[in-house]
Amino acid sequence: MKYGSYSVRLLKRTQGSIWQARLKYKDPITNKWKETSKMLPEAKGKREANKMALEWFNSMNEAASLAPEASKEDDRTISEVVKTYLDYQLNAGEIEQSTHDKHVDNFERNIEPYLGDISFYHLDRTSIIKWHTELSKKGCSQRYIYSNYLIIAKVYNYYVEIGELARNPFNQVKITKNYSPKITHLTTKQMEHFLSCVYAEFDGKSKMLVGILLAYYAGLRRQEICGLRWRDVNFTTHTLSITSAIGISNKGTYTKNPKNKSSVRTFPLIPQLETALKERYNEIKPEGNWFVVGNKTEYMSPFTFSTYFRDFVIAYNLTDAYGNRITPHALRHNMASVGVRSSMDIASLSKMMGHASRAMTLDTYADANKDALIVAADKLSNTFKTEGDFLETNEYDRDDAPSQENKEIIDEQFRLRGIISKRTTTLLESQALSKGLKIAQKAK
Repeated sequence: MKYGSYSVRLLKRTQGSIWQARLKYKDPITNKWKETSKMLPEAKGKREANKMALEWFNSMNEAASLAPEASKEDDRTISEVVKTYLDYQLNAGEIEQSTHDKHVDNFERNIEPYLGDISFYHLDRTSIIKWHTELSKKGCSQRYIYSNYLIIAKVYNYYVEIGELARNPFNQVKITKNYSPKITHLTTKQMEHFLSCVYAEFDGKSKMLVGILLAYYAGLRRQEICGLRWRDVNFTTHTLSITSAIGISNKGTYTKNPKNKSSVRTFPLIPQLETALKERYNEIKPEGNWFVVGNKTEYMSPFTFSTYFRDFVIAYNLTDAYGNRITPHALRHNMASVGVRSSMDIASLSKMMGHASRAMTLDTYADANKDALIVAADKLSNTFKTEGDFLETNEYDRDDAPSQENKEIIDEQFRLRGIISKRTTTLLESQALSKGLKIAQKAK
């Protein structure tokens, strides 16, 4: 599919005007021209909007040229089509090398042995159910099966969108992520013990100490910890910026952008973390492009960081609230749980964590720690108690208590509400009785 032309127009809205870019393309099914559009909020004028629209037009045509094509006469297998599509996503920049390799590995391990030799266009519901059953027999969790389902289902969705398939066969089978994830956290005593062990094991200026505290106090992922540079630490504004990470692929590790758009973030440093960073900074006096957890311009591999961390945890026998060995990612979960428990607003917590949405933060961590529920229940109880006392006793012991005259007026209002409520009830009862008599008369 190729895009034929582009145009821009100014949309006037109540919040202000905004430029919109439009691309025309020929529908492969109906052979009719259609349009797709994109908002350009950064455009300041028509010239800038045209420039941005042209860039979008070229990038879309470039992606379209890389896109895999097929025809119903093409009898390629599922293995051939899926791998071609994943390569296309990588080349078009839609996914990172690490994501590509992970999807290919999962496909070759969990999908290809069961569905790989089937013709892409002839996959049916029975074959999908059989595949699901075989993975279940192997002991795969529903969550794991669902993650593999997403890999192949999106390929079929693509071919439906370009008109090569009428429907996605996976839509005929209900495969849900029916699981209740147990989000780990540390109890207050475990947190205190963990920190005491960290400072006992590592020197105050150690890169491992800083790396662990970045996970503990800021909730950074291990790839973000290893990809953090000193230019991302601002002691003047007391902020930390996440602008890069270390990717993991079958070919090794590499520097890359963070996990997703929302993972690029800037947030305040808490004093405990800033102090540790300053001590290491003053010790090594780094240049801006040096890695915080690494050797000058050489970053520490996420695998190496995990190995050092694992050895430390085993040596001190450190476990979480569920008795499991603590991992770097467990510290990230704990930081979010502490945020919820401390009544931190979800918008700020979500930004610090680099989540795609506030809903993700709420769904994942809102009930992760029973302490948070206890605090919420206490607040709710106090609110009901305060309101209940006012309604039941009609006492005015607050600073803004009304005068005696106003108090009498309010009491009269409550009395009238009761009378009106009784009259309304009586009226409704009369209407119902009247209606019932009419129905009875008609029946006769």
